[in-house]
Amino acid sequence: MKNSANIFLGILGAATAGVIIGMLIAPEKGETLRSNLKGTAGDLAKKITDLIASGKDHYEEAKNTAMDEGNEFKNEVNHAYKKAKASI
Repeated sequence: MKNSANIFLGILGAATAGVIIGMLIAPEKGETLRSNLKGTAGDLAKKITDLIASGKDHYEEAKNTAMDEGNEFKNEVNHAYKKAKASI
């Protein structure tokens, strides 16, 4: 999981650097460039926030599914144990 996060952050950093370099190379006035950088940074921040929220949602869903399936398995094992114990 940690490795996936590092890969994601690396890709995100490279994409951000690419956007910034592209904007710096583009022949625009300083004011226009700053405005574009500010807008791009805001968009990027929103996308990151949305990705984090989505990741949290997926984590909670996976955790709840795992807990439910674990409880079902536990109940099945307890039932089988009681049945086996009663037949002795």
